[in-house]
Amino acid sequence: MNARLRVALWIFLAASVVVVASSPVLASLVQQRDQIAITIVINVTPAPVVMNGRDARGSADEVAVTGRLRQTIVAQATAQKAVRVEAHVSPNPNATLLYSDQPIVSIDATAGTTVVVPCAYHVNVHTTTNHWQIKHGVSNDFGAGFVGGNLANDTYLLTPAPTSTPFIVYADNGGVWAPLGTNSGIQTYCVDLTIKVPIAVAGGAYSTNAVYTLYW
Repeated sequence: MNARLRVALWIFLAASVVVVASSPVLASLVQQRDQIAITIVINVTPAPVVMNGRDARGSADEVAVTGRLRQTIVAQATAQKAVRVEAHVSPNPNATLLYSDQPIVSIDATAGTTVVVPCAYHVNVHTTTNHWQIKHGVSNDFGAGFVGGNLANDTYLLTPAPTSTPFIVYADNGGVWAPLGTNSGIQTYCVDLTIKVPIAVAGGAYSTNAVYTLYW
């Protein structure tokens, strides 16, 4: 065998070793396996109008009645309860790795108040994989002056945390989802929602999507 042939054979064998050695690394790369979106709708009622002092056109009795009415409205706004859609859906048979029991969550809130919805929905991971990761975030802001970070979550398997964490906004975060956690096998997360509506937000319906992505 001449020298040139030996060199060519050596190069071929070396390249083959590199390919074989790199195969397990390529096989271990993390891939996106499934993704779901839950629509969050916030139905905002404008902040109540506050009247200070006596209206020049009104009597003292009218001012007193107005004051009592205003106190009642503020008390109702502070003590308001969140309202969410009660419809439950079956898991999508074509996407059983990751699913939720609520496709839409609707929350009623008054501008300038904070509303908490305990366990607004569940996120279910259904796989026998022994190591997976889930990421989450909201897709976009609700609107000008009403950012997605005004919506916070406490996501847990068993025990709620003392505080909630604002969602990251995918559209404002360089197209990056935030890690939620890693685990294995079948798991069900409960998601508590906390929404803080700025007082300047006008009345109306605002929406975004809470997105969950599964990797392994």
